[in-house]
Amino acid sequence: MDINESNNLASLSEALKYFHEATGTRITFEYIIFKDFNDTIQDARELAEFSKQLPVKINIIEYNPIDDGEFQQASPERVEAFAKFLESKNMIVNIRRSRGKDIDAACGQLANKNKLADERVFKK
Repeated sequence: MDINESNNLASLSEALKYFHEATGTRITFEYIIFKDFNDTIQDARELAEFSKQLPVKINIIEYNPIDDGEFQQASPERVEAFAKFLESKNMIVNIRRSRGKDIDAACGQLANKNKLADERVFKK
């Protein structure tokens, strides 16, 4: 993406270091995990490597699949392995479990259902 030329990981790292030095606040990363996209131990290793320079907390967020969505939810085993790897690197990790997905009411799913319903109504 063009924006990544000026907002790359190196500039993000510098900004995070500056923020931490100025405020003393722990950095929180919200990491949404997708099946076969960013759910491997190698992905966890790269996140740990990037994160090790600062005191961080990592919230791993389970993806809520939606109809016709490009991405899928990572398996519970992969999410657990990912979190355990980060914890083995002395990182604070929370897994943000999805709620309501059994009735398609998890975050993002209701909005998608409403959008699809609206599209069907307006196409008639």
